[in-house]
Amino acid sequence: MSDSGLLAGRYRMLERRDPTGTSWRSRDELLHRDVTISEVRLPPPGPYRDRLLGQIRATAGLRHPGITALHDVVSTPDRMWLVLESVEGRSLLQTVRADGPFAPERAAEIGLRVLDALAAAHERGVHLAATPDAVLLTPGGRVVLTGIASPVPPDELRDLGVTLFAAVEGRMPDTGPHAGLRMADGTPLADPVTGSTRSGPLTPLLDELLATEPVRHPDATSVRLTLERIAPRPARQGPRRGPLVVAAAVTAVLVLGGATFWLWPRSADLTLPAMEPTPMAEPASFRAIPRPCGLLSKEQLEKLYLKTANPFTETSTKCGWGAANDGQPENLNHLISYEIAIFPTQNDEPGRQRAHKAFTDRLASARLSTGTDTAGATRTPPAPVRGVGQEAYTGTLDTSEEHAVAVVVRVSNLLVSIEYQRGAGPNSSGQTEKGAIDAAKWIAEALARQR
Repeated sequence: MSDSGLLAGRYRMLERRDPTGTSWRSRDELLHRDVTISEVRLPPPGPYRDRLLGQIRATAGLRHPGITALHDVVSTPDRMWLVLESVEGRSLLQTVRADGPFAPERAAEIGLRVLDALAAAHERGVHLAATPDAVLLTPGGRVVLTGIASPVPPDELRDLGVTLFAAVEGRMPDTGPHAGLRMADGTPLADPVTGSTRSGPLTPLLDELLATEPVRHPDATSVRLTLERIAPRPARQGPRRGPLVVAAAVTAVLVLGGATFWLWPRSADLTLPAMEPTPMAEPASFRAIPRPCGLLSKEQLEKLYLKTANPFTETSTKCGWGAANDGQPENLNHLISYEIAIFPTQNDEPGRQRAHKAFTDRLASARLSTGTDTAGATRTPPAPVRGVGQEAYTGTLDTSEEHAVAVVVRVSNLLVSIEYQRGAGPNSSGQTEKGAIDAAKWIAEALARQR
């Protein structure tokens, strides 16, 4: 006989977790485990509903220790019941109210784990809130985002700024709608107050994250670098991934020969107007180029399907990594090659200015080289990349034998040209494009850490 008190004949709702009654502590009677069930009311049929359903589907594939796992969905015509992992703990908001503020070092460690979770969500196109009531701290040390995916992307870094402020100040900042955030029982944390008093080394970052002028807002890379300098130890909690199927290094060397660094300039006298400055803080100028092959970690090389030892080329300015495994089909070949140019000077500004001009020259050249050339290679127009170095752009090159993605990025007075490619023609999945951007971000972050 079925139990009328069970949702979908399986889930028993035990008590509300929030005052609005949209989230319940529940029990999965089939698998005998605790779960959390959240109610999501569906908008009318149309683009908004489609985006919401797309976010929920993408969330189903997320598996990260910093994000509550979605186990099941119970659907009705006007709503969905999301069956989520049950995570015991208190929100950061509750913890601060009960125990007082955190030291800046601990807040920075929490912030890094939140950034890791947001990055994992972004890999699947999911946007999660990082507000103080959505960041859960468990007795075992996990930092977990508990918010449900939304079809309207939140301002995640600004939310993180609110969370860090609450963590170190013990009160909410005066940030408009964020100032009304409350605990799960509806009690406000404290009266909103402008300005920080306990933030210490986090103060400059918080001022930027919570600034009303968008031009002052930092990007994710600069936020991460600041938090890493303050945190007492690395705070990454993402799972380590093993090597994926990749291709032969010998083939990689041959394939690279024809198209390496195709975004480097063909005409040195072409320039563009100065580009808008990005909000990322500039590291100090470099006096020399750091060892290029030391800029990607073993884990990062594995994520790019590359060999983790013995680069196929290494000089003081260049590095190239080939495929991890031999004997794979050409369409699984992945390789990377990059070169770094330095613009030395006796003080900081001229070197950066020269690097910026070289960047715009190369962007101009890349724009002129789009379309199909005489060799049958098709090039896409260059596109800007936000959040990588001080400025960056990317474009693609397709032939019958390869699909290559190039990124040019400036880090202070260094200019890095990166090419990441896969064999056997275009890759419609966008995986190669994502790998190239990830590689550029990791290289830029590694360079910035050395200043």
